[in-house]
Amino acid sequence: MKKLLTCPKCGFRFDLSYGRIFACKGCPSSAIESCGFARCPRCHFEFPLD
Repeated sequence: MKKLLTCPKCGFRFDLSYGRIFACKGCPSSAIESCGFARCPRCHFEFPLD
């Protein structure tokens, strides 16, 4: 199931899984689905999930 997000900084719409694969690369928390944050793959702004 896709979870679409919109970055509050740049307005880019992306799927949470896409952001975790590309923007969160190298972060140990990215493998944990319970991480409460998302990172925009375009501008790399990190923001809390609602």
